[in-house]
Amino acid sequence: MKAYFSTMVLLGFYANAFSTTAAASNTTTHKQQFAATYYDNDNLHALHGQNALEKVNQLPGFTLVQSNAQRGLSAAGGNVLINGANAVSKSESLSDILRQLPSDQIAAIHLYSAGHPFSTASQFNQLVNIITHSPKLGAHWQARSKLTSAYHAYRPSELAAQIALPSADWQHQLNLHYQDDRSQSTSKFQEIDAFGSMLEQGHEAFFEKRNGRLLSLTSQPDLTDSRLVFSTKAVLDYFQIEQTRDNSSPFLWQLDESESRSEYEMTVDWQKESRHKNQWQVVALHNRKLEHIHSATFDHAAVAAPYQQHKTQQEQVVQLNITLPNIAYSPEFGIEISRNQLDAMTNNDGDFEQAQVSEIRYQPYAAISSEINQQWQLYTRLNTERTVLKSRANQNHKAQLGFIKPLIRLSYDPQSTWDMTITAQHQVDQLDFDDFVQSQDAEFNRTQSGNLSLRPSQFTEFATQFNVQLFDGLFFNLNLYHQWQKDIHEFIQLPNGNSMIGNAGAAQKLGGALSATWDTSLWLTGSQFNLSYDFANARFDDPLTGQRPTDGLTPHDASIEFRQDTSVYSWGVDIYLPLIETNYYVDELYLEKDQIELSAFAEYQLSRRLRVRGAVATLNTAKYSYIQHYFDDNRLGKYTGTRRIDERVDPVVTLSLLGQL
Repeated sequence: MKAYFSTMVLLGFYANAFSTTAAASNTTTHKQQFAATYYDNDNLHALHGQNALEKVNQLPGFTLVQSNAQRGLSAAGGNVLINGANAVSKSESLSDILRQLPSDQIAAIHLYSAGHPFSTASQFNQLVNIITHSPKLGAHWQARSKLTSAYHAYRPSELAAQIALPSADWQHQLNLHYQDDRSQSTSKFQEIDAFGSMLEQGHEAFFEKRNGRLLSLTSQPDLTDSRLVFSTKAVLDYFQIEQTRDNSSPFLWQLDESESRSEYEMTVDWQKESRHKNQWQVVALHNRKLEHIHSATFDHAAVAAPYQQHKTQQEQVVQLNITLPNIAYSPEFGIEISRNQLDAMTNNDGDFEQAQVSEIRYQPYAAISSEINQQWQLYTRLNTERTVLKSRANQNHKAQLGFIKPLIRLSYDPQSTWDMTITAQHQVDQLDFDDFVQSQDAEFNRTQSGNLSLRPSQFTEFATQFNVQLFDGLFFNLNLYHQWQKDIHEFIQLPNGNSMIGNAGAAQKLGGALSATWDTSLWLTGSQFNLSYDFANARFDDPLTGQRPTDGLTPHDASIEFRQDTSVYSWGVDIYLPLIETNYYVDELYLEKDQIELSAFAEYQLSRRLRVRGAVATLNTAKYSYIQHYFDDNRLGKYTGTRRIDERVDPVVTLSLLGQL
């Protein structure tokens, strides 16, 4: 692994030197050009949809990538920008933010398929930038209700509104969202011993309720030479789970769990472009999250085993980015400074633990780019990271971590029906703070101890991406990668018999993603066929059982969609193909399986300002299997039995009204 890392660093220095030589050979200073497809005017209107998410999902060969669960801003956005900037939010996903951007506020959509000029999203080869209009006074609203008879007296509902309030000097956008969503399923379960004899069987009923409220305000003053955006958000969620298992014994197995979450966020995003086209950006974020979990498990007994946990998490981030596109090599500089802290108090049936983990991280970077010629573009970036990590529970732990993370991207665009991007990089995954504190999964009878000395996993990756248009209307996007991973996270056993997430060594991972879009308007006006397929294969030398895939790997994941969009109506059918996920606990081999799943939707424009939508999820009745194979002491030990739960979810019909004022 050290050899791979050293090679990556050397490649970074060589690539920087090479791009310097290439640019120096041209005496004129120029701005790097990137191939892009521009959707505006008529071809923008051909992307039907009520919001930005629906339009982006129709872009040929484009796959939306989002990840804002991580701390900081560098890795928290996605491959869709709005006016050249990341959607700055940790409380909402990128999909939620795009869904709140009405289509009448979109002026243009730019699709970059093989490299792009946006330094804050340099980890993505494929990227979309949405250009917006100044909003006009008005409101967009949506009301939704589940009509499925399986919910009996319940009528789950959702109400959402986006209100634009422009004035002479300011533009305000107010978002409100209320959700009362409920879901339920039924299952059969059985447990057998090592000889195949039945130990227990019966039926299970599951019910979940989510009550959520969101209020956000985005304000932007009208400035001539810069862009300044203020945003505040408040999110309140309440979850309730009721689960029972009946095996004809006097007492049921029962789980009653409630979880309340509240999250508050404030962000400031300032961007400025000088008369020399130099670009400056400063982003600041403050986020505070409170979470309380209360669980009571009745294991065929009259007395419950209680579990309580209260967590408080805070995050402050400041990010500075500078881009100088008209200077030789188009240099970019920046730094992100973040502070994060998690406090957790856990009471597990009388076992009390108080834990805290805090982190201060500095991430400076520098990058240069150049045109080797009209077809070849070279982008090199050197990211560094310095982290001070402190954790304490029954004992204290402190670690100072430093990483060098080079990235090299070589793009080839022959200005024809295909292009290619080759990327080499070294990445460091973020630590999940929840792995530092103990947790419980009562449904599957698992507990996990916190690991105060956990280190982040790392990988060196070599990837190649192809964008191909085989003929008019058929687009392919193929991404292949090979990763050399180290310090990977797996479940490990402690000397006292407990288990936790720990650093388990090295692994290799091969994989890829294929997305295809076929415009079938020749046969049916406004129709298209979409295919998405992900595959992965990883090998890890398990000290217990030898070579195996890494934990949580899904070898195959595929979906097929056919839809038709017109100015008056839209409809579509989605098919999700079966997938299998395998997890390797210390004394358990756990598998999740599903079957083919169908869903469909249809929309109709009732008037210029009112649209109705109907959707059916799990059209063919969804079926899932959860299988636990148990072993004595650990997976190297004697097989002791299997527990299996077969779950079914009946079709869910949803009716929505979407309007504009």
